[in-house]
Amino acid sequence: MKVRKQDLDDMLAFNPKILEFHFSDSDLNLELDQKFDQRLIVHCYEYFERKLLDIVSFGETNQIHSQEKTIELIQKAIDKTVSLNEQFQGKPSIIVHPGGYSLSELSIEDKEKMKNGMFDAVEKLDISKVNFLMENMPPYAWFFGGRWHSNVFLDANDMEKYCEKLGLNVCYDLCHAQLYCNTKQISLIDQLKIIEKRVDHFHLSDADDIDGEGLQYGEGNMEFDKIIPMLNNHKDKGFAIEVWKGHENGGKGFRQFLESITEAGLIVN
Repeated sequence: MKVRKQDLDDMLAFNPKILEFHFSDSDLNLELDQKFDQRLIVHCYEYFERKLLDIVSFGETNQIHSQEKTIELIQKAIDKTVSLNEQFQGKPSIIVHPGGYSLSELSIEDKEKMKNGMFDAVEKLDISKVNFLMENMPPYAWFFGGRWHSNVFLDANDMEKYCEKLGLNVCYDLCHAQLYCNTKQISLIDQLKIIEKRVDHFHLSDADDIDGEGLQYGEGNMEFDKIIPMLNNHKDKGFAIEVWKGHENGGKGFRQFLESITEAGLIVN
């Protein structure tokens, strides 16, 4: 389950095997006062002190950290994940958004520079004690009241090259992928076939148009009738539900999505 400390008890009521803590910058000071039977996943903060992390950043701006600062901040989240994991089972995972943000459309050359810059940046991190999972991005993201372009880690072919070169797996957000496919008018099923063997953890929600993110099951254009059989081939993989405000009222939105997708055939171990 997706969780923050304040709704931990509500999420434990689902008897999950994984707890995915979505960090804010204040969670570098997070303390938990119990032992857990679950595995730990930390979703690294996207902001730190009101500025975006961007591992392929071209330079510091008033809204984006430099690549060097981003690497430093991700390392702090990794170190905190390792420390917290003393209270959990197994090896911890950390999920990171790559960034690659711009307010306007970038040139092909700049996009390629960002993609290539990701390899060196990740290799500067000490990830020896965590399962490091980069997450695919949606085509557009809303930050600071404006719409930003995402320029890296969108297409499954690029993700496969990343996995092959660095020997790492990924977190695959099906909603983000569907939004990307909607902009390119390509098939999510085809994209999933390319990357599925490299996926260690899935994020699930429905999606619509080019920025309709985090929708409840059946509210978007996701082809779950085709996706569910593919997910059932990976029952050893974890997933977290990312319905917008799904944690409210004791996780009502999460429960609704889980019930709907299991009724449609998803096998949950």
